[in-house]
Amino acid sequence: MGYWKEIVEGGWSLVEGMRVTVRRLVKPVVTVQYPRKRLEMSPAYRGHIEFVRFPDTGTHRCIACGTCQRTCPTGVIKVQGIKEHARGGKVATHYVIDFTRCSLCGLCVESCPTQTLKFSREYELEGDSRWDGVIDLMERLEDGR
Repeated sequence: MGYWKEIVEGGWSLVEGMRVTVRRLVKPVVTVQYPRKRLEMSPAYRGHIEFVRFPDTGTHRCIACGTCQRTCPTGVIKVQGIKEHARGGKVATHYVIDFTRCSLCGLCVESCPTQTLKFSREYELEGDSRWDGVIDLMERLEDGR
């Protein structure tokens, strides 16, 4: 009895698989000719993190508190800052992140007390070596990228 049951279940699995295949054959092709035609990203797309450029100062508001560094589960964020004046607050000088190991969880964006981090809409971040993924966000902000 088990032998015939396996044959019937296998036949049913084959019929279901062919039904899915035939249904996909009649649908239109959704391939995008990528370099010539750009992809339209969903509004919910979350790329790598970057600094927000505030219009009143023309730069970021990172105070190098290290909250993002402490909340990062993969430990890929390194923040350094200096205190320019004795009574003033700290200002970030280096914000280095290794995007090759970043899990894009968003904890750094959510935990930032000054809301100076956001998700990018960029999806073409590539490189030739592993070290191309280690990026200083301060340099990117200064370069205008």
